[in-house]
Amino acid sequence: MGIQTKGDRQKFSRLRQSLVRLAGEVGELIESFLSHQPVVKGSVYELKRKCGKPGCKCAQGELHARMVVSASEKGRTILQVIPHGFLVEVERKVRRYQELRRARAKLVEIHRQMLRVMDEMEGMRREDLSGKGKRRSGGHEAGWSL
Repeated sequence: MGIQTKGDRQKFSRLRQSLVRLAGEVGELIESFLSHQPVVKGSVYELKRKCGKPGCKCAQGELHARMVVSASEKGRTILQVIPHGFLVEVERKVRRYQELRRARAKLVEIHRQMLRVMDEMEGMRREDLSGKGKRRSGGHEAGWSL
């Protein structure tokens, strides 16, 4: 088979361009993993709850509020209270973690796309030697060329 027609050459050229574009996207995404900036796994939100003391304001509906980080560890959700004065820093670290996870998911999708493109390119380049088993003089298989 191989790439013989003008249409096949154009299609192969588009596939090569797609592969180069996808490789460039991989390079851009990898940059986010090279940073030394710390990250914190989880999500930040405000937790409101009652303390349980009968005379407290929360018993009348004015709940206590604290900012927490919620993260899953070994299948369990862990909540950590964010100390006063550290909210902005923790939010920044959580945002970085979430960006890394999105970049990782995007890398997985790009690699899937790259494999599909590579498989198609390989299929276009592959020659089928079946049915060409007759010997020529000089011992060369029919259909083989150097």
